[in-house]
Amino acid sequence: MKIYELKQQQQELLDELYWVEEDQEEATIIYEKISKIDGDINRKLSYLSDVLAESIALAQLSTERRKIAQERLERKEKQAKRAEEKLREFILSVMVDFGIKSVKGDILNISRYERDTVIQTQDFNINGLPDCFINTMTVPNKTAINNALKNREAVFGFEIVKKDCLRVS
Repeated sequence: MKIYELKQQQQELLDELYWVEEDQEEATIIYEKISKIDGDINRKLSYLSDVLAESIALAQLSTERRKIAQERLERKEKQAKRAEEKLREFILSVMVDFGIKSVKGDILNISRYERDTVIQTQDFNINGLPDCFINTMTVPNKTAINNALKNREAVFGFEIVKKDCLRVS
């Protein structure tokens, strides 16, 4: 029997108990049935908590395995990028040393060119730069907004929403 069916039976018994008139024996029988239903509900919830624990464990295991695989992939990617960077530097230095402007390969064609780059001098001072050369990014301070809303202050565009949560321990 499903939990909602047990809950419905329990409610029917409580309704029946309300209409029992001073008949102690009938009230006792109803209380025993309610107690049995409570036990059934508790057993079902206990089983569901075991299933939930199993699901949580599987999810955690999957997360750990994914993290390990992700770390391996990131290490391999970094190694490949370092190898690519070193190879690019080597090819560029050889092309510069021998004055070669382009090389045609079976898979890639490589050419050398010059471009202007901005470098930062050592005596750089950000206060000396005009505002148009300074990047600024503004983002909402959610902690301050949360505190203001809890203190019943109005903050346009934000509100506190309560939601039900399940704590598993």
